[in-house]
Amino acid sequence: MGQRLSREHALRLWQEYREGEIVALGEILDGYYPDLYGWGHRFSPDQEVVKDCIQETFLTLWKKQQTIGAVDNVLAYLMVMLKRRILYEKSKQTGTMDLSLVDTYEFLVEFAPDFRLIQEEHEVYQLQQVAKVINQLPARQKELVYLRFYKNLSFEQIAEIMQLGRQSVYNLFQKSLKSMRKHWSYGFTTIWLIQFILHG
Repeated sequence: MGQRLSREHALRLWQEYREGEIVALGEILDGYYPDLYGWGHRFSPDQEVVKDCIQETFLTLWKKQQTIGAVDNVLAYLMVMLKRRILYEKSKQTGTMDLSLVDTYEFLVEFAPDFRLIQEEHEVYQLQQVAKVINQLPARQKELVYLRFYKNLSFEQIAEIMQLGRQSVYNLFQKSLKSMRKHWSYGFTTIWLIQFILHG
């Protein structure tokens, strides 16, 4: 795989793709494949399903090349497409998933504290409790926490990926923090969430 694309380079390649350059679409796939593969695993543990869905996503893009418009963020657009593709495949398998129900899907990630940066015993317990709360959040909130703290995305970027309004994302974020704050003591702020590592 090639080097990860910058946002500006990806936008240039996107325009070339829209003009009919299949090589440009291949460069986008090559540059963003690690990001998409990791993202896909948050919705399915099956490696082959994720790989197939990435392939189907790009095949769809090529087939619809003449009707695809400009985008502000290529990676965010691809993440939305891939997520929907994987959830669609899972819905076909179960025959029960309604994609309009935002919390019916699974978001496969487990938050765990990094104890190497903790000095006080009471902080260990607090982080364990926060990790427990995060892991029990509905999928939509868990996805938001992942994008905000692990991917370091802005609310605008998260809104684009999650296909929500910025205010809706902010409200959902505050709801998630409210659940976590029940286990925080004085001085235990959001900066502590940076201590978390992700498994799964």
